[in-house]
Amino acid sequence: MKIYLASSLHTDELKKRITTVVEYLRKKGHSVYSPMELKIPNAWDLPNQEWAKKVYDNDIKELTNADMIVCIYNGFNFAGGTGTAWELGFAKAMNKDVIVLCTDIKSKQSLMIVNSGIIVMPYEEYKKAWEMYEDYKEDSLSISIPCIHPDLRDQS
Repeated sequence: MKIYLASSLHTDELKKRITTVVEYLRKKGHSVYSPMELKIPNAWDLPNQEWAKKVYDNDIKELTNADMIVCIYNGFNFAGGTGTAWELGFAKAMNKDVIVLCTDIKSKQSLMIVNSGIIVMPYEEYKKAWEMYEDYKEDSLSISIPCIHPDLRDQS
């Protein structure tokens, strides 16, 4: 299976989490694309706009070719998550399955992101989330995971 791993890349801790999930999925025999691993030839010699367009075009190609998306999501208040949100919206518009792994389930979560996932679980349970997805694909089951985000409705 071809998997696109969506996540912000803004901290070393996030990069470690991405690497952990990528390695796990590859050991299970899947082809995993992580934007963190993308190398643009002569990137430092390119104007920023040209480099950015190459990254964008490559990520769109990989999203389009992916069978499904795994998202490591860092919460509503985390700076840098707009690209991840965009990737999930694009994937959902293409009817791709999405697993959302939340790194901080105690913080506010974007209802759009967590409800895009057919499986939404804490990051630490990524192996269990994948096993659930495998069962879902194998048996064509319908999965309904309760949304784990705090209530975001206006309390006034």
